Amino acid sequence: MRVRIGLIVATVTMSTLPVMLTGPVGEASGAPSACVASQVSLSATVERARYASGIPVHVTVTLANHSSHSCSFATGPSSPDYRIINGTGATVWGSCWVGGAPSPCADFLVQRTLPSGARYVDRVTWGQRTGSPDVPVPAGRYRFLVTLAGERAETSFALSGGAAVTVTLAGANRRYTLGLGAQLAVRLPVTGLLRWTSAQSSDPAVVALVVPASSVPGVTVFRALHRGVARISATGNPVCYPQCLMPSRLFSVTVVVRAP
Repeated sequence: MRVRIGLIVATVTMSTLPVMLTGPVGEASGAPSACVASQVSLSATVERARYASGIPVHVTVTLANHSSHSCSFATGPSSPDYRIINGTGATVWGSCWVGGAPSPCADFLVQRTLPSGARYVDRVTWGQRTGSPDVPVPAGRYRFLVTLAGERAETSFALSGGAAVTVTLAGANRRYTLGLGAQLAVRLPVTGLLRWTSAQSSDPAVVALVVPASSVPGVTVFRALHRGVARISATGNPVCYPQCLMPSRLFSVTVVVRAP
């Protein structure tokens, strides 16, 4: 999922604070000519050089007009054009992606005016997921590429895999401490007298489901996203009920997420 916020920032002479002009800029008659390389510069800045597994990646894209004249550029579903590329050169996320896979872009653009000395800023968020259905990407080095107004910029960052903890029935009712980005895999039997439901997190904002049990029978994988406490639980119902009159069984563990 991508979150984008467009804004224009103009710096006023003799002032220590920028004047922010929010909202669409210019579709007036007599619009200036298109921005060219001699007028503007494009940059991409990643929030940090390394991210723990599962932590959203934030990138700031800036188009700056350093000339003495206004110029125009277009924005829309396909502009700016974004791509994230893994270490093998494959694109794992980009503009107009839906559900972890590329999707046709809506065919419309809005022409904007970038005044002299102003900046257009777009902030992008990527959840470290790809594929259809989307799944977490592996650890490694990734590149972020952006194209806008005929200019191109890129930056890079690393994703580090968090430590993994596997919990079985023998570990029920215990307390586990995880660092941000670490994974916890709940492995429950797929045969026997009990049929287990998929494990659930009491607070997905703290410990989120990343791989449901439907993907790997009996295994549900969670990832620590934010500091806090969450309870992971599942219920085992007897396959022989009502003939055997066995009671259901509750599985649960407490997960405490702490900063590294």
